[in-house]
Amino acid sequence: MTDHKEYIAALLFEKIAGTISEDDDLIVEDAILRDAEVRAQWQVLQQKMSSPAAEAFLSGINADAAWLQTSGRMAEPSLQPVVRRSRYWQLAGVAAILALTLPLAWYFISLRNRVEPSAALKLAASNQIYLKSDDGQLMEISGNQQWSVGDAKLKATADELSYQTKAGTADVRSVTLVVPATKDYKITLSDGTKVWMNASSSLRFPLHFGKRRREVHLTGEAYFEVTKNKEQEFVVHTGSADVRVHGTSFNVSAYDTEQFSAALVEGSVSALKDGKLLRLKPGEKAVLTNDDLHMEHFDAQEVLAWMHGTYFFHNQALSDIAPVISRWFDVKVAWQSPSIAQQTFTGEIDRRLPLAVVLSNLQLSSGIKAELKNGILTFK
Repeated sequence: MTDHKEYIAALLFEKIAGTISEDDDLIVEDAILRDAEVRAQWQVLQQKMSSPAAEAFLSGINADAAWLQTSGRMAEPSLQPVVRRSRYWQLAGVAAILALTLPLAWYFISLRNRVEPSAALKLAASNQIYLKSDDGQLMEISGNQQWSVGDAKLKATADELSYQTKAGTADVRSVTLVVPATKDYKITLSDGTKVWMNASSSLRFPLHFGKRRREVHLTGEAYFEVTKNKEQEFVVHTGSADVRVHGTSFNVSAYDTEQFSAALVEGSVSALKDGKLLRLKPGEKAVLTNDDLHMEHFDAQEVLAWMHGTYFFHNQALSDIAPVISRWFDVKVAWQSPSIAQQTFTGEIDRRLPLAVVLSNLQLSSGIKAELKNGILTFK
């Protein structure tokens, strides 16, 4: 979603400039936590803004922002639009100066001036499952509903999405199913393939598959039961690697480009990364480590436990467990010190339990403490 990415990029500059609102700061902090690309943008922006000249400019922005907030509270209601216009031109003027020495900063601030939160961004912030078509049509999924996209008839319940299409159509449009934190959802594709999606995941798929290939794009984690069709290869694309199958059951986890695994439960699949093909047998999984694919054996009961609301971990660092807590309980995770993130744990997380119970179990087993405040979970 290009408009979403541009708006987040704009918020990054407001954050580093100290002019971001509390609500927007929560949105951008969540994006930094969940999206590797946003984290990279944030790191680059921090580096760009670390020069003395940039710090001086940012200091000016912060001072202006503080005055505007104070004057806005003092002004009569009829004068408030004037205050907002003043802020616009002040920021635009600062951005014009920064553009001479910091092109990246100019890019972010100009985006903020012209891009408003999209409907998709608002839906994401509301923590609702939704569907987005290529032409920008948004469909919030909240119960028993039906829609039409082109010649496709879509039907949704609280737990599952399915659709029917006309055979022989030339319509090649795609849609994206977005499942936010704390949720999971199932979709049945036009060929009968069933996909169970974990929290904080999205699946882009065509309403009509091509004649030779069935291709989908996954961000996050999902379990697939692919309908067999020797004439149509099924391909799952992720930001890290691709998974190719003809008919099988497997789990793919690809929340960001640095983490990928494909675990084969039944049938035969191949994982492809930069020309390297790894063919798997049931009980084997392809894992990406240091940008290289390798094979490991796995326990299906553990790998697929998320489908039943459970996550098992054995001698795992808290930094590896934290993303699961974040996705399942919709909180951001922070550390009082980096060493805490490296502590290892063995146990399980049940998403059906309150977060307070999960944290209590961690504390009882390890002595580690955690504090939840304003949506941020800090381990101590």
